Amino acid sequence: MTLKQKFIHYVSANMISMIGLSLYILADTFFIAKGIGANGLTALNLALPIYNLISGLGMLIAIGGAAQFITYKATKNRHDANNVFLHGLILVLLFGAVFVFFGLAYSSELASILGATKAIHGMTSTYLKYVMIFAPAFMLNNVLSAYTKNDGDPHLAMIGMLAGSLFNIIFDYIFIFPCHLGMLGAVLATAFSPVIGILILLTRFINHKSSIHFEHIHFNINLVIKTFTLGFPSLINEISGGVVMLVFNYLILHIAGNIGVAAYGVIVNIYLVILAFFNGIAQGVQPLMGECYAKGNHEDLEKVRHHALILGIVIAIIVYLLTVFFKSPIVSAFNSEHNKTLQSLAETGLLLYFIAPLFASFNIITIMYLISINQPLPAQLVTLLRGIIILIPAALILSATMKMTGIWLTLPLTELLTALIAIKFKHQPKRSGTQY
Repeated sequence: MTLKQKFIHYVSANMISMIGLSLYILADTFFIAKGIGANGLTALNLALPIYNLISGLGMLIAIGGAAQFITYKATKNRHDANNVFLHGLILVLLFGAVFVFFGLAYSSELASILGATKAIHGMTSTYLKYVMIFAPAFMLNNVLSAYTKNDGDPHLAMIGMLAGSLFNIIFDYIFIFPCHLGMLGAVLATAFSPVIGILILLTRFINHKSSIHFEHIHFNINLVIKTFTLGFPSLINEISGGVVMLVFNYLILHIAGNIGVAAYGVIVNIYLVILAFFNGIAQGVQPLMGECYAKGNHEDLEKVRHHALILGIVIAIIVYLLTVFFKSPIVSAFNSEHNKTLQSLAETGLLLYFIAPLFASFNIITIMYLISINQPLPAQLVTLLRGIIILIPAALILSATMKMTGIWLTLPLTELLTALIAIKFKHQPKRSGTQY
């Protein structure tokens, strides 16, 4: 295939995969809004930071390992490629066991820590418990999907993700409405979804189509450290969403109460789908940029990055235009109780909050570019700027001076300031050897 064909092949499959993944929570948001109401939305939003943490650790292992895997694969080093993958499985088991323990033992206490009031404590605790029990499945699904893409089969990864999302949507409806299981039904549908994806992805191993083989390994702490170093930006990229939710939930509760948090829940869960487009582009070009870098093909590397950035900004513009024209029906779809305060807050929030994708697309693609060319420290800096360093002070200052308007403007300002700094890394000097 030509470079352009490879770009379309990988990016299209990965965008669909990431959109499918983001629909896990959006489906919960929609059906909880319809079947449970504003309190259910608030409970879901309070629990989501833990889901973000689980997803973030899964992406840390997946992207940190896959970035090494594609380099070894491009240079025909099959043993080390296998070794990276098997270490990833060990890490999934270790992290997963921790989440299972806390889910079984401390979900109620965690719900209280996250700010659940008496009215929503039970729902929040239930959602947390089952998401944490199924954490190994969420993380393993991320890892298998990333390696399947880097092993040359992005379409199987796409099918696995879409199958899981379809299962979630169908069983969200069945469990919440015909079965009347409420929040338990919503979280069970979400928790079993990655299991469907895993079963589909495992067919590549069963049919012996994968280049990865299971073999005896000796645990290598240096390999784990490199996985963490390369995957750290992906971890922060994921959990920054959780950080945003924690900070915003706390501030909004004091400004606009539970209805304000429910309005924010509508906005942020739609926003996760928008981010899926950009994460899909970034993860789609990661194998291409990694292969170009490993082979020293800097010209194609620049072409891939340029195409990705252009596609990202075009999608961001289209998203904002759709938001401007359709904000009212979008919010109404999640406002089953026809709460006027929720409707007004969410419509205003959409218009301001959704300025952020115009800059977020550049930042997300730049981070993946830096990871692909083995520059983890700049990638970590850009990630920390947009996830914590700029965002938290901006949220505190803007919410104190502009109330809810300040809340909605925090993310656009954060992404803009981060992009202005990230431009520095847009044109890296070409060097011989392993640096670029």
